[in-house]
Amino acid sequence: MQYGGKNILLIDLGGTNLRAAFGSRDGIDLDAIQKIKLDRLDHFYEILEQLIASKDEVIEDVVISVAGPKNGDSITMTNRNWVISADDLKARFNLHNCYLLNDWEAIAHSLSSLEDQDLKILKHGEYVTLDQGPKIILGPGTGLGAALYSKSNNYEYINATEIGNTQSSVSHYLEVFGIKQNSDFTILEDVLSGSGLSKLYNHLYGEYITAEEILRRLNEDHDIRSLELINNYIKCFAILSSEMALTYNCTGGVFIAGAMIRSMNDYFKDELFSNEFLGQRKTIHKDFLEKIPVFLVQKEFTPLYGNLNYFLNKSSSNKE
Repeated sequence: MQYGGKNILLIDLGGTNLRAAFGSRDGIDLDAIQKIKLDRLDHFYEILEQLIASKDEVIEDVVISVAGPKNGDSITMTNRNWVISADDLKARFNLHNCYLLNDWEAIAHSLSSLEDQDLKILKHGEYVTLDQGPKIILGPGTGLGAALYSKSNNYEYINATEIGNTQSSVSHYLEVFGIKQNSDFTILEDVLSGSGLSKLYNHLYGEYITAEEILRRLNEDHDIRSLELINNYIKCFAILSSEMALTYNCTGGVFIAGAMIRSMNDYFKDELFSNEFLGQRKTIHKDFLEKIPVFLVQKEFTPLYGNLNYFLNKSSSNKE
């Protein structure tokens, strides 16, 4: 084996599955991306060991995005109660670098890899470049995530949020579905997430099914209930996008991402989305929102791309 640093192990550890790939300055080998279902923390360590041993070149660098809030060098997963520690992994696998990112922090780092064909315009605004103004990237998954992105002097600044665990606006979004506040919906991701979609369907129609099944019924069976639910769900994301744009002064735009929201691509109607985004506001705030573009990110594997971008940027800054 030879040490060369050409292969960087990239892992996206979600609520259900692990996705892994190897990257370099030339990008990611998309054909080699693996999706692995995990059921215990020891299994994660076993898979990590196998991935590290799978290359002739010694793997010294690992970047892992994890669904959970970061606390120092560790992340406690939101839906598994596993604690992932960078220091522990470095010692366990004899790594030179091991970086942990919150999953939405990683997705935000993928913004610099996006091209025009990766974006669907949901609402037009002023021209956007990565050097212009703060951006917010958000979306549903196992939970609800968001991260704030800005760039200054060629350096990226990213702050992950815990918007999904906030409580103050839950009743506002429930009203879109005609539901009164109740104990089933206490935080925002109880409404605007994959599990939230299941809760909404169950509350409205008395049947608990997965978000995947709701979308299957919509796309394959043209189910009227699912259509109404998804239309209101998209309306909520237009409203949430608007709220986030105002909160963080996102002159650089709003980006909605994630596999679940991509599967709703055909149901986003530009004019309706724009109307909900602008809402009933004072003229001064409406004028501000008119200038904010909103995009649906259509690129897959954004956490892996973000992990790679983070590592490359980190390596470059360490050399300076």
